[in-house]
Amino acid sequence: MKFSIIIVTFNRRKSLMDCLQSINTQIFNTPFEVIVILNGDISYREKYKSTFPNFNFIHIPQTTNADARNIAIQKAIGEYIFFLEDDCILPNNYFTQIDFNNNWDVLSGPDQTPLHASAAQTLIGRALASPFCMGPAFKRHSRQSRYNNHASEDSLVICNLWFKAQLFKKNGFSFDRALFKNEEFYLLKRMAEKNVLFHYDPNLFVYHLRPASLERLGAALIQSGKFRTITFFSTPKKNELIYFLPLLFSVFFFGMIFHPNIWFLLAIGLFTIAVLVFGIITHRRLSLRFVLLHYYILFCYNIGLLKGVWPALLKIYIHIKNGKWPAFTR
Repeated sequence: MKFSIIIVTFNRRKSLMDCLQSINTQIFNTPFEVIVILNGDISYREKYKSTFPNFNFIHIPQTTNADARNIAIQKAIGEYIFFLEDDCILPNNYFTQIDFNNNWDVLSGPDQTPLHASAAQTLIGRALASPFCMGPAFKRHSRQSRYNNHASEDSLVICNLWFKAQLFKKNGFSFDRALFKNEEFYLLKRMAEKNVLFHYDPNLFVYHLRPASLERLGAALIQSGKFRTITFFSTPKKNELIYFLPLLFSVFFFGMIFHPNIWFLLAIGLFTIAVLVFGIITHRRLSLRFVLLHYYILFCYNIGLLKGVWPALLKIYIHIKNGKWPAFTR
């Protein structure tokens, strides 16, 4: 078996059916398997099985996505493992884009906004592909990059992520089952420490549904910021401090409101102009909504960072009290 496709799902029937159908219509001669983990939801299993009889549907008691992925890995028999989210759709001939002889251990590409998305979802997709909004992680949502055979986890996204199976079967890697969010970042972080080779291919993209409302987007961003902090403090690295730079935006913004001075005004003004110019260059339009969405995303992410900092500060305090100062690595 060349590769195993693993999908973890819970109660998203319509999006999962669309996802599986996009796999079913692929033209690819190499044998592969599809493992769908029904994470706590068994009500629609027979419908799935009758519609896609060649796919393997496994029901488990509800657990974290990380734990569910580990269960699927143990059942997979492919030489490679491909993690796909249940709200993604593969473009035609997706598998023909992959070069299995290109000496990679981990391979990923970006996700893209579906062509049938609403205007609001399209705008969200544009913001997620902005370096002024996502920092170095913008490559996860943008095809405006080059193939990188020495990529970092900044470029890799769980909804479109390939691994050599031996990383799990022989080298002992696994997802941290305790993490409810961002479990792939912590896994990739540990792999990077062992010099696992990451590749990023901008042409290997999937279509990924964007949140249907600002409320859902905000909730996802808060969770992302929270678990980014948790994974950072587990093994602090200097180069990951960049993920805390958005906090400066909130400092400047609220400083401009409650203690206005030229420096706060200048910082927010330059940021706003940069976002406007980026929007004009990339999409040939001047959009104030695009700027406001940047503000919203940064605020929500910062709330998540702060939510994750409090328990981390308690752990740091205990370490310092015991005479153990937290050490940063490169």
